[in-house]
Amino acid sequence: MKPSVIFKRSIDIVMYVLFLLLMGQCVLRGAAHEWLGIAVGVLFVLHNVLNYRWYKALFKGKYTALRAVQTVVNFLLMLAVLGCAVSGVLISQHLFSVGSGSTIEVGRHLHLVVTAWAFVLMTVHLGLHWSLFTVLGKKISVSERAKRALSIIGWILAAALCLYGLYQFVDRRFWEELFHQIDYQKEYDYSQSLPAYFVGTAALSVPFVAAAHYGKRLLTGRGLRGNRQK
Repeated sequence: MKPSVIFKRSIDIVMYVLFLLLMGQCVLRGAAHEWLGIAVGVLFVLHNVLNYRWYKALFKGKYTALRAVQTVVNFLLMLAVLGCAVSGVLISQHLFSVGSGSTIEVGRHLHLVVTAWAFVLMTVHLGLHWSLFTVLGKKISVSERAKRALSIIGWILAAALCLYGLYQFVDRRFWEELFHQIDYQKEYDYSQSLPAYFVGTAALSVPFVAAAHYGKRLLTGRGLRGNRQK
């Protein structure tokens, strides 16, 4: 694999991990949370710079249903991340401290909503490009028997993570976070450790990744198992 590709994938993975940590804002608070937010913002900009060819081809070629979906998701994700940055500056208490009174309160509510949507859109974006990661596994040189065994284990693990992710979605009432029907900072169980929150949030992302990945397969006629339909 080319060093440039490894560099891109490494940035994507680090950005995803840091965003999961940011989702644990009730556990990881203070200046650490704000510095992590800046780091994610820098990585997001770098990710877009490294993928500049996507912008160059934006108005070229034919738009299929899949390409339209990817374009909408990408632009909504950019808006959500921008919302996270703006609201994050408004509610900053350590690095910027520009907001006050009602501005901080409005910024806090906005930050909760756009963060939840940025999480969903980021995981959907990840799912739409999941083939970039699965192709790495195909390059592993093992016997066909070992490949089948690894495939079965992978399906079982993915199914278990999806089920646990759906449990997290219901248990933490995530759909209410998306539409700010609850104030998550007030509802949060502060006795929960950061590792437990990280694992739960990572699992929460799996159903979104899987839905986007297999939705893409269906849109391209490849089926759930990746075989192109005649």
